[in-house]
Amino acid sequence: MRTLRSIRHRLGLLLALPTGALVVLGATGTAAQAGRWSAADRTDRQVALVAATEEFVHQIQRERGLTAGLLGGESGFRVQLTAQRTTADTSRRTLDDRLAAGPPGADRIRAALGRLDGLAALRGRADTGTATRAEALGFFTDAVTALDAAAFADRGGDGDQRLADALTTLHALAGATEAAALERGTLNGVLAAGAFRNGDYPAFVRIAAVKEAALARAPQTATAERADALAAALRSPAAVTVAGMEQQALDGLQGGRLPVAADDWWRAATALVDDLYRVQAQAAADASARAAALRGQALRTLLADAGLTLAAVAAAVLLGVAATRSITRPVAALVAGAEDLADRVLPRAVEDAQNGREAAAPALRTGAGATAELAALEAALGRVAGTALHLAVEQSVLRRNTTESLANLGRRNQALVTRQLGFLTALERGEHDPGALANLFELDHLATRMRRTAESLLVLVGEGSPRRWAHPVPLGDVIRASLGEVEDYRRVVLRRVDDALVDGSAVADTAHLLAELVENALAASPPDTDVEVFARLAEDGCLIAVLDRGPGLDEEELARANARLAGRESFLVGREGRLGHYVAGRLAERLGAAVRLGAAPVHGVSATVRLPAALVAPATSRAAAGGVPA
Repeated sequence: MRTLRSIRHRLGLLLALPTGALVVLGATGTAAQAGRWSAADRTDRQVALVAATEEFVHQIQRERGLTAGLLGGESGFRVQLTAQRTTADTSRRTLDDRLAAGPPGADRIRAALGRLDGLAALRGRADTGTATRAEALGFFTDAVTALDAAAFADRGGDGDQRLADALTTLHALAGATEAAALERGTLNGVLAAGAFRNGDYPAFVRIAAVKEAALARAPQTATAERADALAAALRSPAAVTVAGMEQQALDGLQGGRLPVAADDWWRAATALVDDLYRVQAQAAADASARAAALRGQALRTLLADAGLTLAAVAAAVLLGVAATRSITRPVAALVAGAEDLADRVLPRAVEDAQNGREAAAPALRTGAGATAELAALEAALGRVAGTALHLAVEQSVLRRNTTESLANLGRRNQALVTRQLGFLTALERGEHDPGALANLFELDHLATRMRRTAESLLVLVGEGSPRRWAHPVPLGDVIRASLGEVEDYRRVVLRRVDDALVDGSAVADTAHLLAELVENALAASPPDTDVEVFARLAEDGCLIAVLDRGPGLDEEELARANARLAGRESFLVGREGRLGHYVAGRLAERLGAAVRLGAAPVHGVSATVRLPAALVAPATSRAAAGGVPA
């Protein structure tokens, strides 16, 4: 969880929880509204399918009546029947087009339309007179009943009472219209035949009763407007005529031939059926309008909920971003100020203090709009910065004084040792006793080591070596001079040293650097082993290697030693007392050389020094080289 370490990400996570809960709640409400809109849209398309189905039912009801009249013996219906079949087929194609769109209930309507698969065959037998009236009436009535049942199989209204009442009214009116249309077709066939035959009379009475019951049910759930329209249709002249003809037909049962003409009955009954169908169509329009209103209302609510949810989420995100920025920006300003304090202000203040100038007081700024807590943090960090500046100036002054004291001490020691070496050299020249001369040589060697120690002190405080040579010096002489500055130099073996010249300005520092590495190698090696020195020329300079036979160093110790050699650690903070590493690192930096410790090929430690090509050249003329004084 590395990303949660920042204030920005933690605040983001903190604000993400309530924002996520808000999104879930908003999404749940929006999904519920989407479900209501989907249900309303489904109902709207379902009502439109019911209307299209009832239009087709109305056409085949008329074809049923004309077919019954033709089969009853009234040939005058043939022309009307032909035209009606064309109208019914057109209505069927319109219904099929609507079904192709896949509205709710389409599968049920398609299944009910299967009842009409034998329509073409029935029409052919009706034209040739081989079909019976009962067969034709039963075929069409079965299809109409199946279509009505499929159309009104789902009329719950999706919880809306007005829509449910409108669908119930539409269903009742469809039943009443079907009963009136069936009565029209049944009696049309009877009148065409001239009298009731077989079971015609009971069927006619039963149909009339069904019609009256359906007409009585329709006003129960109808609106006042639809109830008035139905009442007007039942009081129309066509309705009065139909009622009179019904009574005449019933009264004429005992007389044999009925006193009503089939053509007159057909016109009056068709006018009544058409009036009832218009009321039914109006009820269908009411249901469709209510469904469309519900869909529009659900859509508006859905859009409002979605908009509120998006607005709430956007507001939460904006507030979260603003809250995060109100914290992160001042903190970032403090961080930038602290970095500027560390990288520029404090070093400049230290430099001013070292040069005797007054150091400017540091200041940290969070910028406008910071909270009280951040303002307090700014004040606290400002005090910390002031204290840090004060301590840095004190340390700088202390370091300067310490450096000057050490440099003075080093120069004094170097002067004394140099005088001592001169005095010993004079004694050596005048001494002829071998024993005394050997003792003088030992004192000379000891003084030379003391001079290196004094020069090491000067190196640590940044002072240059006073020893300079005007001419290049052979690399072998430089290495031998370094051996003269270490104890137990007899254990050092020069394995291979290429013939090369070292620039005179780098001779003293190079010999001093090698003396520090060789002395460390001698200290790390057992007393009965040798330290080996190799020096090879290369295109990019000269590589000098010092190999000891000691126990070696682990990876952590090597890393710390290389850090000291690379100058990444001050000798003032070192705790291991290995000043030779710090001296070697300062000398390598001064020479532009690279010093590194590593594991030796067999065991022990290998110290390598890579002198740059500018300081080393192949020895082409030994006569041009100067010697290294003792």
